[in-house]
Amino acid sequence: MKTKRKPILVTGSHRSGTTWAGRMLAMAPKTAYIHEPFNIGLKLDVIDSPFPHWFQYICDENAHHYEASVRNVITYNYPLASHFAKARTPRNYAKIVRDQWRFLRHKARKDTPIIKDPIALFSAPWLAKTFDMNVLVMIRHPAAFCSSLKLKDWKFDFNNFLLQPLLIDGHLKSFKKEIEAFAAHEQDIISQAIVLWNSMHYLINVYKNEHPNWLFVRHEDLSIDPVAKFQSIYGALQLQFTPKAKSAIQASSGEHNPAEQQAGSEFKRNSRANIHNWKKRLTEAEILRIKEQTHAISKLYYSEHEW
Repeated sequence: MKTKRKPILVTGSHRSGTTWAGRMLAMAPKTAYIHEPFNIGLKLDVIDSPFPHWFQYICDENAHHYEASVRNVITYNYPLASHFAKARTPRNYAKIVRDQWRFLRHKARKDTPIIKDPIALFSAPWLAKTFDMNVLVMIRHPAAFCSSLKLKDWKFDFNNFLLQPLLIDGHLKSFKKEIEAFAAHEQDIISQAIVLWNSMHYLINVYKNEHPNWLFVRHEDLSIDPVAKFQSIYGALQLQFTPKAKSAIQASSGEHNPAEQQAGSEFKRNSRANIHNWKKRLTEAEILRIKEQTHAISKLYYSEHEW
């Protein structure tokens, strides 16, 4: 008798390749790609969002507020009535019907959910324990992460951390003073990115020590040899690596793709060339600042020659 596959969580910092990884894993038969249920910016999506903050931290102490909603996502119970009550336009109704049908289909086929969500990074241990999930954590070079936030101009309100006492006095305690300062006065995008990278990758290192059964993959390693690396990940997660999956991976990462993202095709890149895009996006001064201010943590993942 076949062993039932566990649900899969693909997480890590944002801009670390989680969408690429999640979508490529979902090319396996009998899987369902579920996009960012922790994303409070997505309206009328797969969850009737109970989350008050970006990067909501869920643990045993506060799980009673959130467990039912998250369980509904993982078991394909779509919040149909709630979303219909909130819908205002024909497009809203069309999306609700489409998503409900998709969930019904996945539930009937007993597909394995692949939850792609970097915003769930802080809640990963609770998710893994509560729902018996396999976890893939993506890691990315600090300069690449910072350059991506610079390119997107993705500012962050650090009050999202500060207003979560369980998080700021727990996992992020070492960064509390910096976070308080950044919450009080908005800083430039590179400074923000450095604090985000440090805090998230500090925690990822904690996870590596506490959860040896999780998978930890550097974006750069996945980019150098996508087919072989994804095939290895497929095996570890008990997913069937098919010719369709191989073709999709090649199409998303081959040398025929542009090195830089382009409108409408952000997730089709020349993955090897993309590794060093940060050297063109950042100034020499920015690179030096990022290197100096992330070194204590980045040295756990990256050697000197990778700068």
